[in-house]
Amino acid sequence: MKINKILTLFLLLGNFISYAQEPKRSEGTEAIINAINKNTKGISFILSDTGINTELNEIGTTFFKNKYIILSNKKRRHAEITINSNTNIPNNNLYCVDVKEDGNLSFPLLFSQALDSENDEGSIGFSNDQKTIYFTKENPNNKQAFTLFRANLNEKDVRKWTNIVNLNIVPEQYSAETPSVSPDGKRIYISSNIPGGYGGFDIYMAPIEEDGSIGKLVNLGPNVNTADDEKYPYMSSDNKYLYFSSKGHLNLGGYDVFRSAYVDNSFLTAMNLGTDLNSRRDDVAFVMTSPSKGYISTDKKQSGNFDILKFEIKKQDNLHFNYTIVEEVSKTALPNAKVVITDEFGTKLTETYSDDNGKIKMSLEPLTFYNVVISKEGYEDKKTTIATGDIDKNISLTQKKAIVTEDAIVIENIYFDFNKSTIKKESELSLNKIVEVLKNNTNMSITINAHTDSKGSETYNQTLSESRAKSAYQYLLKKGIPATQLTYKGFGESELLEKCEKCTTKQDQINRRVEFKIIK
Repeated sequence: MKINKILTLFLLLGNFISYAQEPKRSEGTEAIINAINKNTKGISFILSDTGINTELNEIGTTFFKNKYIILSNKKRRHAEITINSNTNIPNNNLYCVDVKEDGNLSFPLLFSQALDSENDEGSIGFSNDQKTIYFTKENPNNKQAFTLFRANLNEKDVRKWTNIVNLNIVPEQYSAETPSVSPDGKRIYISSNIPGGYGGFDIYMAPIEEDGSIGKLVNLGPNVNTADDEKYPYMSSDNKYLYFSSKGHLNLGGYDVFRSAYVDNSFLTAMNLGTDLNSRRDDVAFVMTSPSKGYISTDKKQSGNFDILKFEIKKQDNLHFNYTIVEEVSKTALPNAKVVITDEFGTKLTETYSDDNGKIKMSLEPLTFYNVVISKEGYEDKKTTIATGDIDKNISLTQKKAIVTEDAIVIENIYFDFNKSTIKKESELSLNKIVEVLKNNTNMSITINAHTDSKGSETYNQTLSESRAKSAYQYLLKKGIPATQLTYKGFGESELLEKCEKCTTKQDQINRRVEFKIIK
């Protein structure tokens, strides 16, 4: 089977991604599972055996020339078994396996005699042209640590590797493990327990220079690394997402597979890929071979040894989520709020408006966070991040204060039910701004002037405007404003701001207004 370039299935997170009300360990497993599952709504991982697993250890690493490279401590033909002195079990060696059309694996063969040793071997990574290999071996002077090497493919014999160099990327007393090269070939990722990290093994990144040398290691930061161990980094083919295994974050137990978006040279908060994929045991070495398929190595059988499983991703079509825009204090629904949604990389996805009930309905991708900007006349702009798991979530807007000029109190437009003088709930919030100004200025008097658009007869519009002015007047009285501070008048369509024969909806809206003029 030809291994396609790995594509990313998911879109992720904004710059402020975090699990909303992330449960603590003390709250128990159920709370953690619920928090994870809400973000995986609409997606499932179907796992199945690959036909290669034994009672011993099998761990996937990466692909090389359409072969899947694995680690295993299976018995090698015509070679003695070497025992790891730390674990008292056979050492792991690198093997290459064929990939069948159905994704199953077969025929494990020793990957390279040149890279083989009597000690434990570790994970490997390749340059994007597959002419350079980065591999790890157990340090003979420190059996608890691995050393990172580099080798070049022999141009005359593609079965051999030459120019083997110890990269000395970390001090000898520490370990460099699970190397992986970014698809663009510009960076190498490793896990290491060198001092100065967040605890245990952290994931680091270093530039690969033009001469093949490795630059300075940089810790990926607290959005990826925790006080627990992080290993097995793997970048998506578009260099947008880092997949890795961690014992920390929002975790089921052991190593779980997570993903973090790479935005503006930094990594965003990691996200658990869900309970279909992850278990309470160790789940590592996640790799995708197509937008919907890939492999994972897991100890789901609780045998103490890893098996390689293939997965297929099933995604629910037309997954919709409802959100409600509300005023933050009263929780009154706010219609006609403008909502602009972008992905974590700043790409605009959609622009919409809340309906008469303040609701917006969005079709969202599973396992995804979105950056949202909400704006509405009379309110402070709101920037927030929403997740697909935040179903029926309220998003609150903060009202601006009324603006007091020499001759008017200026607020956003007042809205009424269609062809009626009944004040809408959202506009009661706006009128409360007038109440606040008048209560703070008891010597101030105002007149309430109502205007209509030019639709309907002049007589009808005059009557309607008078009724609407009176409704606003009566609301202010009900809120404790003395009648001595208030008068009202209807102008109908006599003072149009937009004079047009066939007015647009926006022009009609401008003409339909209520003004609060200061008399003294």
